Amino acid sequence: MIRAFSLIFLCISLPGFQDVVGQPYFTLSECSNCSEEKYKGYKYSSFYLEMRDGIKIACDLYLPKKLEEDAKIPAILQQTRYVRSMRAKFPLNLFIHPVLASVSEEEIEYFTKRGYAYMVVDVRGTGASFGTRAMEFSMPEIKDGEEIVDWIISQPWSNQKVGTTGISYAGTTAELLLVNKHPAVRACIPRSNIFDLYNHMVFPGGVRQGPFVKVWQKTTEYLDNNQFFAFGKKAEKYLKGINPVQSDKKGEMLVSAYEEHKGNFDVFTELFKVEYRDEKHPELHLPLDHFSIQYYRDEVKASRTPIYRIGGWYDGALQRSVIEGFQNIPNTKRALLGPWDHGPGSNASPFAENKKKKVDIYLEMLRFYDYHLKGIDTEINNEARFIYYTVGEEKWKSTNYWPLLNQQLIPLYFSEGGKLVKDSNIGEGKATYRMDSTTTSGNTSRWNSQTELYKNGLTHYNERTEETKKLLNFTLEPFIEDLVLTGHPVLEIYLSATDKDATLHCYLEDVAPDGSVTYVTEGQFRAIHRKLSNPELYVTVGPYHSYMEQDAQPLVPGEPALLAFDLHPISYLFKKGHSLRISFAGADLQHFDLEDSVANEFTIHYSEENLSKITIPFETPWQ
Repeated sequence: MIRAFSLIFLCISLPGFQDVVGQPYFTLSECSNCSEEKYKGYKYSSFYLEMRDGIKIACDLYLPKKLEEDAKIPAILQQTRYVRSMRAKFPLNLFIHPVLASVSEEEIEYFTKRGYAYMVVDVRGTGASFGTRAMEFSMPEIKDGEEIVDWIISQPWSNQKVGTTGISYAGTTAELLLVNKHPAVRACIPRSNIFDLYNHMVFPGGVRQGPFVKVWQKTTEYLDNNQFFAFGKKAEKYLKGINPVQSDKKGEMLVSAYEEHKGNFDVFTELFKVEYRDEKHPELHLPLDHFSIQYYRDEVKASRTPIYRIGGWYDGALQRSVIEGFQNIPNTKRALLGPWDHGPGSNASPFAENKKKKVDIYLEMLRFYDYHLKGIDTEINNEARFIYYTVGEEKWKSTNYWPLLNQQLIPLYFSEGGKLVKDSNIGEGKATYRMDSTTTSGNTSRWNSQTELYKNGLTHYNERTEETKKLLNFTLEPFIEDLVLTGHPVLEIYLSATDKDATLHCYLEDVAPDGSVTYVTEGQFRAIHRKLSNPELYVTVGPYHSYMEQDAQPLVPGEPALLAFDLHPISYLFKKGHSLRISFAGADLQHFDLEDSVANEFTIHYSEENLSKITIPFETPWQ
């Protein structure tokens, strides 16, 4: 969920440090009239702001160096849970201060040079800020944002306009800031943020993502207690710890803040006390939904603040947050989905020549901020609202609608011999799968990219021939032309199991003429959530499930039941001569918990009565 510690050393130039600055960029869009570099560097200050309840919030402020006395400039605000900045050990501290953490020095320099103030704060109960966290994304944290904006616009340099941004947790706080409906907040750019905390992060498809939450809990616990040894030998060798504010010269206030952090909410332990979307946590007396953007969508809409959503196809389930935010929040003016993992960070396309190559995200942000915070006509408001990347074709495309208006929905039916066929006249049959506890999507998957201690290098999927042999497979005849899948593949399968519940992990794959197998996308679903209903919370693509306790439907062992759900969306080119394959597993033990109640064997049925199929949204007609 964070990329904080891939950014720790962005401002350190020492042999042996990984340089992730200045990697090759390609430009998504040009901007002939955006703000140009006017200022040389930035002026740094740090201080506490006291909130309405007495909690002191640690703030770092970066202003353009030699800003004119009468200048009026907009500000960019980032509220982070991952430490606003750190301090280096001697002698590095003589040359480098502060050490940037959740925000890179490159980002701060980019915007301050172009006439923006940039402010980064530790949210309450984290970093150098005081307070104890009763839960992530709490209402007190949201209200703090309102007071911080009040302070910003009270400054003599402020032009009374504030933009907000951030990645992951900070991207979520950026959008939650809009709940306050503060008139000065005029632009929001959430990157890799969480629109639906239940379905996009903690329980994708109703399946508990326990391993990730465990690592994320340990990450935040180390940060909250200033324990940097866990982040590697370099962090321990060169970092003294969290950066105190400038007035706290002896670090006494910082120590007091750590003491308050010891009472913070233990996300991993508490996660196992809930299972359903509407289930109230026994201590919080609230369900997970009350800490989610989608719960506050009416307030976010009412803010009327323009939003630019940025994310990646390979970012866990968070590409859904980009899409469903786009569909449900009308003030979303623009959305960008690239071939990236969390951050967006590296290019995870299996066909990318350079895994580090990326769009100039800062230019895209500048175009949006210049338009909404400075009144510069960057023409961004005249362009298509949704920009996406087609993997394999390796091209950018744009549309004003999602799902695409011109898509062709093609059903493919499960049939005997492990086949997918276009003809629904398939006869009658079934295929049984017995649980293999070694099945996995790998330790460099989309799920690993979401927090630094969980990563194992760049996000990628190894060739899957051997892994696929462990799964239940259904394969289509080779395509006779190139075809692009863009959108949400939807599964409708009739499944019986040996117990009252079953967990499905489904992989959409590309089989080349030589038999090699490439990962395309996946989905997971827990059978007890199969009840279908009309969207009650917000608009989605594909079958809607409430994930509420009242709608839980245990399986009747041995009896087929319909499971209908969509896989994670993707845009992908299947080349002529390649085949599409759907493979099923019962577990992905590196990334998802396996509940005691789930079956160790399930059967997929296919017949005229139980017509199991997958519907593929093709961007171009299939002859």
